[in-house]
Amino acid sequence: MESDPRATPDDARAALRELTDTRRRLAERITSPWWYRLGAAACTASLFLGVGLLVGRPDAGSSAESASTLLIVFGAILAPMALLAALRRSTGISIERYGEGLGTWYAVVFGLFALGFALQAFAGVPFALPVAGVGAFVATVLTERRIDDLLRRRVREGRGAQAGA
Repeated sequence: MESDPRATPDDARAALRELTDTRRRLAERITSPWWYRLGAAACTASLFLGVGLLVGRPDAGSSAESASTLLIVFGAILAPMALLAALRRSTGISIERYGEGLGTWYAVVFGLFALGFALQAFAGVPFALPVAGVGAFVATVLTERRIDDLLRRRVREGRGAQAGA
């Protein structure tokens, strides 16, 4: 980028104000819509439900096994890809959404999964994994909100966003 020898300090200040305003507008657009947060949470909960249908099931090859496989594949692979594509299309912004801010989420979700699995598989508590999935759903919605806050801060600071479809 070349500098303009005719530029004045006022020109530079105006350019910086314009850059700050642009970053502010971009930060406002980057917030994920409600459907994205609920979709991400549903993906997380579907993993718990899918595994919960498998743990302690009476018969191999049952309809519960087919349903659980669909829930796991949907929740872990297909839906997250579709949600991220739809989010990018709806906001017009491509950003590394999950580069930071997931440490607590991992601890909570995997802790709930381990607890639910242990209760259902070893203690015989029915539906422990789906109930733990409700907690994971809530943790995911809250984490998505926190990630939106982190992303807005990153954009205002000029780190990591690219406009485009």
